[in-house]
Amino acid sequence: MALKRVVNHSLVQYIFFAVLTSVINVLVYLVSYKFLIQSIIICNIIAYALSITLSFAFNKKIVFKNNDKKIVKQFINFLIVKFVSFIIDSVVLILCHKVLLINNFWSKIISNCSTTANNYFWQKNKVFK
Repeated sequence: MALKRVVNHSLVQYIFFAVLTSVINVLVYLVSYKFLIQSIIICNIIAYALSITLSFAFNKKIVFKNNDKKIVKQFINFLIVKFVSFIIDSVVLILCHKVLLINNFWSKIISNCSTTANNYFWQKNKVFK
């Protein structure tokens, strides 16, 4: 019973799906960087676009169990939160990769971790309330 309550808790579910979308984000980033174009910003945009679409779907239906029909308004609010997170993510990515000279993979991991708590707070309290 206790394990079921923990698994059903929105924060645990959010972290699970955040990790899943982060893995997708990192994989898309690395693949696009290696095979498409070697621009960290363009690859980050491609990876972010895919991962935020998946994140919205997971968070709306599974994490926050939100059935609100105002999906366009929610998606716009979600995108605003994600846009601010993208800027933070990009700044951290550039600092790690270009200033601190951390390799591409770990720079991306660090930048993703920097936005997770912020995203949960805003999504839970503003987007999917």
